[in-house]
Amino acid sequence: MKSQFTANNINMAKIIRGRLIMLFCLVTISIIVFSNFPGCSENPTTPTNPPTNTGSIGTLTVTPDLLTANTPDTLIAHLSAISGTYFTDSVARLVKVDNSGNVISEIGVLKDNGLLANGDDIARDNIYSGKFIVTETSAGTIKLAAKGNVNSSGTNVSLTSTSVSITVYGALNSGQVGTVLVTQDNAAAQLQTFLGGNPNNISAASNQLKTWLESQPGVASVEKDGNTSMIINYTNGLMGGMVYSVEGKETRGGIESDSGRRTKLTEISADRQTVGENFYGNSYRGNYASDNSQLDPNLIGNRNVMVFAAYEGVWVNDERPLIINRLASAPCRDFKVTSFVDENANVSCLYNMTQYGYIVFSTHGSRGKAILTAEVVDSNSAIFRDSYNALLQAKRLALFKNVKVSTAGNVVTVANVYAITNLFISNLAGTFPNTIILNNSCESALNPDLANAFKDKGAKTYYGYDKVVNGAFAKTIADSITKRLAITGLTTGNAFFAAVDPEVPNANFQLNAGSNSNLKYSLSIVNGDFEEGNILGWTKEGDGRVINRLGTLTASQGSFMGIISTGLGFTTSSGSISQCFTVADNQSQLSMRWNFLSEEFLEFIHSQFQDYFKVIIRKSDGTEVTLLSKNIDQIAVQFGADTNQVGQLVSVSPGIVFDRGGVYMTNWLTSTFDVTPYRGQTIVVVLICGDVGDSIYDTAILIDEMKVN
Repeated sequence: MKSQFTANNINMAKIIRGRLIMLFCLVTISIIVFSNFPGCSENPTTPTNPPTNTGSIGTLTVTPDLLTANTPDTLIAHLSAISGTYFTDSVARLVKVDNSGNVISEIGVLKDNGLLANGDDIARDNIYSGKFIVTETSAGTIKLAAKGNVNSSGTNVSLTSTSVSITVYGALNSGQVGTVLVTQDNAAAQLQTFLGGNPNNISAASNQLKTWLESQPGVASVEKDGNTSMIINYTNGLMGGMVYSVEGKETRGGIESDSGRRTKLTEISADRQTVGENFYGNSYRGNYASDNSQLDPNLIGNRNVMVFAAYEGVWVNDERPLIINRLASAPCRDFKVTSFVDENANVSCLYNMTQYGYIVFSTHGSRGKAILTAEVVDSNSAIFRDSYNALLQAKRLALFKNVKVSTAGNVVTVANVYAITNLFISNLAGTFPNTIILNNSCESALNPDLANAFKDKGAKTYYGYDKVVNGAFAKTIADSITKRLAITGLTTGNAFFAAVDPEVPNANFQLNAGSNSNLKYSLSIVNGDFEEGNILGWTKEGDGRVINRLGTLTASQGSFMGIISTGLGFTTSSGSISQCFTVADNQSQLSMRWNFLSEEFLEFIHSQFQDYFKVIIRKSDGTEVTLLSKNIDQIAVQFGADTNQVGQLVSVSPGIVFDRGGVYMTNWLTSTFDVTPYRGQTIVVVLICGDVGDSIYDTAILIDEMKVN
């Protein structure tokens, strides 16, 4: 029996078993691939009329929402079925439809089986997924929908989901991209001529450069305000631009050293990424709107913070360390900062912006229309062909040349890099959780394009500058705003102060006119029952999400429940979720419902593999108190289970499977904790699902009804 094995024997047994399962999975995946794709013809079939019963079966999301003609691309589709919907054949189907909803062809089957091969995170969570290789042969727009058979009053009825549109672009040729890159390279050289050896002549020289650019073949128009950047619109539909600055004067519209040249990052493999939430499929390169209710509009959605520091390695004034230090000293010890620095500040990391409650852009900007990344343009790369090609034509991305004007009168060009535009933001997957945006780049509030895009996507407050801003001033602003929001606890309106950059051109720090001035961080438990349908209110790390079903299991109340795990689906990161709150003088109890599910039962009871669930209180001084700690052996003792007996544990497989062994659960339990000692204090409750020994066999904790009384 496993309980009599040595630790080495257990390790060897798990490795052998894991390898056998991996071999089986490889064979299974091969069968899936070869059985699904031969039927994924793009040739239209005979149109089929839509069902007479047209009630929706749920929300469909498909990524990407842009394709390039005659280029194979992988579509990932997720159908979030309406709670209580069960398909009679246990699958749904992704179909191509015309404008009237008539079916043109079937692309493939959507399954809720937890297999990464078809893009599904967790089996039987009521989210049906599929991964399909498609090649569209012509530019235009296609429409996709999901269809499923359900039983309605004893009759088998075919229902459809919401439909999504996919835009197909023709491939850019080398001449089209070359026009942009060559024109901007030539413009950098022409700027040197106009300067005439005098960098202080930048104002006149940049005006001459604008006139020169407008005369060039392939240039449709040039937009310029101030003397540090311009946007160039090309007749081929692409968008480009230039940012430039005088050496020794760090502004957020230029760069002061050629050491800023960036190299292309190695692509991170899919199995090492956490690619979104299970609440309606927050996905890569897709656009959809949440159909869930919103959190209190005056509360910042979470304490996850993103700092996008694209040029930290070449700037003297860097606000990121100050921001991190401020948040670490806040009374609420629940801030989690994710930094993207230098070459890591690329386009890909911006697809997941919608998971953060506070975002700071420490980079170059232009005219309130573009935010520069540090990713160097490589038109020969696979990502350019497969992704950026269409994004550039959709004007979600632009190509910008960085230029430095030296004191010797020379012009040193740094690189052509990608910039995101307002359209990139507008087409992000998901919605922002009442997010605060501090756009610490030049001219970030010069016009409302970026601010409006963020707000239309759910961000509530936008700070920026009306002119070119100097680095030292931007650094001070970031430190002050962070302190006022996180430490002093002010609202976004009270945190704002109408400061003016003391250096020319004297940029004004501004709060966008349409911003919510009453937004602030919550100091009470919000969304403790997860009925927002998403993770709003919770700060998460690793695998934490919200689902409405897991196999046959549903929430202990309502329609939704939280789940943290040791790494299900696309993520290998153990998960935790947390919230900060102040215990009122009349509050004494923190209560919650939880359900412990694991593949470690039964065979790894008494082994070194002790996955666990912990509930921790983190006080304002950073010290922690453990309220609850349960591992595999402790659960087994509590439920009378052993390697050869189930006891009171409940077997839920094959109804619920993760990726290895059979799953057993405790069923819903209630825990109540005394918080009387913390009255008047600001504390953090942290829920952790941890892995011990390996990451082969998974554990998940369902959570519901968190409240303070």
